[in-house]
Amino acid sequence: MTVSSDKAVTPQDPAAAADTYHDHDSALKWALRLETMAWFPLVLAIFAFLILVAELYVYLPDVISAGAFEAYLSVSLPILIPLTAAVVAASFFVLLRAASQALLVLLDIQEK
Repeated sequence: MTVSSDKAVTPQDPAAAADTYHDHDSALKWALRLETMAWFPLVLAIFAFLILVAELYVYLPDVISAGAFEAYLSVSLPILIPLTAAVVAASFFVLLRAASQALLVLLDIQEK
C-alpha cells in the first residue's frame, strides 16, 4: 500500500526566499560611486574659491580707493559669480557625501 502526496513542496521559511528588494552589492556600488563623484564638485569649489581670492586681490584696491557706491556695484558681479559657484559646488559635495553615507548606514542596518 503506497501513499502518494499531491502537495507541492514549497518553502515555508520566508528567509529562504530570495530578497529581491535589497541588493547589497548594488547598494554598495552606488555608495562608492557617489563617494567618488562627490570629490569632483569639491575640486570645482576649491578652484572657484581660488578665483574668488584672486579677484578680491585684483578688485579690492580699486574699491577701497574709489570709495563710491558705484565701485561696489561694478565689482559685485565678478566677485559674486565665483562665490556662488563655490557655494553650489560645496553644497553638491555635501549632498553626494550624505547620500553615500546614507546608503552605507542602510547596509549596516540591514546587516545588523
